Amino acid sequence: MSHTAFGEFFPEIANRETRVVTIIDQAVTGLPLGEYALIDLYCTDPDCDCRNEYINVVHKGFSGPIATITYGWEDLSFYKEWMGGEEDDYILRQFKGPSLAIAVRQSQFADKWLSIFEDILRTDKAYADRLERHYHLVKDFVNNKTYADT
Repeated sequence: MSHTAFGEFFPEIANRETRVVTIIDQAVTGLPLGEYALIDLYCTDPDCDCRNEYINVVHKGFSGPIATITYGWEDLSFYKEWMGGEEDDYILRQFKGPSLAIAVRQSQFADKWLSIFEDILRTDKAYADRLERHYHLVKDFVNNKTYADT
């Protein structure tokens, strides 16, 4: 299953809607100062409806993502059914809600970014809704459906 950044499909929307977090106090956060972009990536398999995405936290001072977070907005029963009745809660929780992606190299700041991302989702429903809308835009695009630049 391949994942592609939302901006590869919809650069104009991504320029307006990519979340950027600016760290201005290292003593409070424990994170290097500067701007961090939360880049959303989506599955490009037209036959897949996983309702899950990756969020790469990137900073220009680092060569790769500082954290890769998975995020699924459906309830556990959706993912259990989608996985064909998989009973393993650990695997199911990799799809439901935010968690650090497994089998991906994470930096020493990954746990902190997971906590920040969880706080953003709790306090900014519009952002959570935006991520779900981005998912549907990408799925429509890869299925050759029409879409509107909204």
